[in-house]
Amino acid sequence: MATRSERINDILRGIRTSSPEVIGAALVNHDGFIVASVLPNEVDEDLVGGMAASLLGVGERISADLMRSEMEQTYVRSPKGYIIINAVGSDSSLVLLVTRDARLGLIFLELKRTIAELATEL
Repeated sequence: MATRSERINDILRGIRTSSPEVIGAALVNHDGFIVASVLPNEVDEDLVGGMAASLLGVGERISADLMRSEMEQTYVRSPKGYIIINAVGSDSSLVLLVTRDARLGLIFLELKRTIAELATEL
């Protein structure tokens, strides 16, 4: 019987294998701590967690103050790709590192499926 942590890691590995454009995935709590991740070796997990928490804080503030709503998703586009952060429940978020040539429609479809799977584990 797999532990909760192993099941979460399996889900994260699943989105990487089903979408080759996803080069990394991490589940981060709202304090910026990594719950689970499948990130490339050259990526600093602590940096991903901290930056995700910062971006989430700004995104939540913008959404609340300007849109009078809760933030669901935010992403950053750079010349090398995307960082997509999507809420998973009220206490954590899924962070995806995606290549620049990714078809975002397919990524968002996989993201939705992955979030539903993660929600059952949290």
